[in-house]
Amino acid sequence: MVVDDKASMREMLRAAFEERGLSVTTASDGIEAIDLMAKQTFDAIVTDLSMPGKDGIEVLKAAKSVSPDTPVFIVTAYGTIDTAVEAMRLGACDFVAKPFNLAELELKLDKALRTPPSAARIGGRLGSARPPMAGDSSHTKQVLRMIEKIGPSRSSVLITGPSGTGKELVARAIHDASPRREQPFVALNCAALAPGVLESELFGHEKGAFTGAVERGIGRFERAHNGTLFLDEVGEIDPSIQVKLLRVLQDGVFERVGAKTTTAVDVRIVAATNKDLREAILAGAFREDFFYRLNVFSIQLEPLKNRRDDIPALVDHFLGEFCVETGKDVTDIDDDVMAFFMSYPWPGNVRELENVIERAVVLAEGESVTRDDLPQDMLFYREQPEPESGLRPEAASLVESTGELESELIRGALEKFRWNKTKAAEHLGLKRTTLQYKIRKYGLE
Repeated sequence: MVVDDKASMREMLRAAFEERGLSVTTASDGIEAIDLMAKQTFDAIVTDLSMPGKDGIEVLKAAKSVSPDTPVFIVTAYGTIDTAVEAMRLGACDFVAKPFNLAELELKLDKALRTPPSAARIGGRLGSARPPMAGDSSHTKQVLRMIEKIGPSRSSVLITGPSGTGKELVARAIHDASPRREQPFVALNCAALAPGVLESELFGHEKGAFTGAVERGIGRFERAHNGTLFLDEVGEIDPSIQVKLLRVLQDGVFERVGAKTTTAVDVRIVAATNKDLREAILAGAFREDFFYRLNVFSIQLEPLKNRRDDIPALVDHFLGEFCVETGKDVTDIDDDVMAFFMSYPWPGNVRELENVIERAVVLAEGESVTRDDLPQDMLFYREQPEPESGLRPEAASLVESTGELESELIRGALEKFRWNKTKAAEHLGLKRTTLQYKIRKYGLE
């Protein structure tokens, strides 16, 4: 449902959302919206904040009382930090300032509509469905070994790497490998919030701490007590908040906004960034003491184009995930599509691969993904040539030896089962698509 007292805005959003295949109901003010909610349910609500009669906060309260899991987006040209905090405290999915980027709002809405209700209900502790931390690349195996080693520790971890490489996935894997696995995993994207909002989100606030704080608010640290707090885009945090986070890392205590007493917590912090924090330190944008407290353990994630052997396993996972979601039976991809995936540079990394597979499953007309199911701009993407490998001769020799051994194992399995690829894959513990890729890789056909 779209709620706005301006007809032009209602119709613009209606047209945009309907173009994406959504069924849209509109309301001209908060009173009409609340009446509609009493008669029917909605998958999501986008509401203006400032309206005559009942405003967007009233719409939000009514929506949460009727259906707590319904994502509600508050849109306004008159936003303040206090209002944003109040909206988020009451359960708003996001607070969007005008003028906004329509494509960005559509992406946020799509993500909210795909989020399982249980994940929305937890409010910060995300659901369990996630891509596998698996793959055949030496890089991924090294990361998995590191996770296994550092999981039992309570020390903080800093994960770095380009956007879309799976930093939150690694953070979750660290949590799952720790003694805290049965306790909350709470995630917060620090880039999305202004300093005042971020402080309240992290530490909570007391009743009356600011306009709209009608009751005590519990922050992410308290929600994550005895568990893990994942701070995404930590490089975007204002230095004034960094010093308060440093105190929690050092002493395990903080004050809620407006509080006169301290609160103690036991929380492991895992942080992530796509920035070079050492450069940010030199520029005065990041505190050096905070960096060293975060960087007790560090994990650097490589872009997907540098670990192509992970692609078949990720493709298999995403095919299964989106077949369940869509109810379709798309179980394979054409050989030429897999070959294209193995050569494509993946500028958006794992996130781009996930989106491509989701689109392909929706569009596929048979049981296999074909080139016709891929985005056209992807097929014509060009990248600058990569520099030659810097492997030392002895390292290259080791890689070749490992490849020769794997090739012989695969050939032996194929011959044993008379080139029945399905049985050979089962025997080797591989997915059929992964076996297909390796057969081509080693020229066994």
